[in-house]
Parts: sequence; structure tokens; C-alpha cells
Amino acid sequence: MIFLTKNILLKSNRKESSMEIKIAFSGIGGVGGYYGGRLAHFYRQSENIKIYFISRGENLEIISRKGLKIQTLHEEIIAHPTLATHSPKDIGPVDYLFCTTKSYDLAGNLEEIRPLIGPSTVIIPLLNGANITEAIRRLVPGHQVWYGCVYIGARLSAPGTVSKFTEQDRLWFGDPEGNRLRQAELLQLMSRAGISALNPADIHDRIWRKFFLISLSATLTSYYDQSIGEVLEFHRSGYEKLGEELYAIAQAQGIHLPQDMIRQVIADQEKMPYDATTSMHTDFRKHKPTELETLTGYVVENGKALHLPVPSYEMMYKELKTR
Repeated sequence: MIFLTKNILLKSNRKESSMEIKIAFSGIGGVGGYYGGRLAHFYRQSENIKIYFISRGENLEIISRKGLKIQTLHEEIIAHPTLATHSPKDIGPVDYLFCTTKSYDLAGNLEEIRPLIGPSTVIIPLLNGANITEAIRRLVPGHQVWYGCVYIGARLSAPGTVSKFTEQDRLWFGDPEGNRLRQAELLQLMSRAGISALNPADIHDRIWRKFFLISLSATLTSYYDQSIGEVLEFHRSGYEKLGEELYAIAQAQGIHLPQDMIRQVIADQEKMPYDATTSMHTDFRKHKPTELETLTGYVVENGKALHLPVPSYEMMYKELKTR
């Protein structure tokens, strides 16, 4: 069930349509760059819709000089935001703030971008994880934080260039208890720009479906240090063991998942190239910070809190913590 669709045209009591709406993206990588770039390109001549990028380093330097290049399977566009900067003070409070950094950078990033957050700011996280919204609400209490989730294959292929390598993408956002007029406003803004966005009433369940897929795949590829194809060929039972443990955690939290969720995950992974892997596995290989606590540790922690056994998750988490 969708309680707001792109066909519903509503005006928010917060603003008249002639007044300025400011939208900022913090983290101009694959996700933030693609969606922020699409909005910036579509509203490039708008006097009312302003799109801002928070970035740094060579990526920021190239975007500021040449714009952000977005390459898809069918087109290439150059997006010029209203402003790209490393200093949130240059922008001030915005209406909608999309957070697209990795979860291990979340606390530090929110501290850096506090000048963007005002009394009317809505924060929409597009990060991996089952409890990201709750984490942000603890970090910035008293502010509006919705839920968000994306399915997209995109990466920052070079400074100033985002490459989207999947045919389709999906972005879900909202809060069943949040301001519906503002959710309609944002949905309308994104849909007009050609973004495949939805504002579903079951946003919690949808976030958990993605978490189910990512948690299993990221944990297994990282633990075995193998591609998705190799894990399916040599350790397929790992998907079933971890899946059974995570399914029990979801049920205990009142999350509604399909009974064949594990089969669906395996079927989705079978469609991936044999040598494809997960971002967490890639980060382990590069000896970079990882999302281990968000994608694996979270399950272990909740297993203890709910008194549910998760032996496979515990074993893999313990091993991965030593790396």
C-alpha cells in the first residue's frame, strides 16, 4: 500500500509553491551523486528549487569547475548544483537533507553538517542498515528524521564522475507518522525529475528486505573472502544458516518478511556476475573502515537482546572483528 503517490499534487502548509525549497546531499558518491545530480540537472533553471552538494577533495574541485558527470547505460548528463562546497555554513539550513555517507562515518558527518539542520529540516538517510533512522534521531534529537532506502548500482568511477551500471533503480522514503504533506511535496519534486521514487506505508518492512539481502551477502563474502559467485558455489548453505537466524530476529521485532525470503535472496544473488562482490568485502580487502557493526554486529547484538541464538552470525562476526 502506498499512502502518497506521484499523482497526488498537494501543497504543504509550510510553504507556498513560489517560495524557495533547498535540498542538500551530503556525500557525493554513487548514491548521493546520482540522485543529487538528477535533481540538480532537472531543476537547473528553477528559481525556487535549489540543490546543494557537500563534498571535498578532488571530487569537489572537479564538480565546482566542470559539474558532475552522470553516466548511465543510455545517456550522459552534466549536473551543476546551486553550490558544491565542503562548508555547510555556506548553505545554511535546508528543507531536505539526504545523508549518503557510509554508516561508520555517520556520527562525524552529522557533526560536520549541523549548519544544514534547522527547525524545519527533514533528514533522509540513504545508508545501509536496519536502524539508521533511529541512530540519527539519537544523534540529533528533536529533529525530523524519515526512513530511506535505495536499490541502485552506481559508483564514483572517477572524481567528478558517477557511473550507474544497472538498468533500474528504486528509492523509497518516508515516515508513516511524519508530515504527509511534506512527503507528498518531496515525492512530487523527485518524480518530476524522473527519479523512480516511492513513499510507501510499509517503509520499515522494505528497509528490512534490503537489509536482509545486504547483511547476508556482505557477511558471507567478507568472511570467506570470496565473490558472490564463489560463495554460492562453495558455501550456499551459509545463506540458509544466516538467513534462518536473521529471519527469527526480524519476526521478533514485528517485521513482515516473505516466508521464502531466503530463497529470494539466493535468487537475486544468482543474477549477479560471478565475480561481483559487496562493498563491505571490498573495504576489507582494501584495509579500509567497514560496515561490519551495521551489517553483522547489529544482528549479534539483537540476538543477545532478544535471547535468540545466532551462532553462525556470532562466529563470523568474531572472526571478522580480528581482521
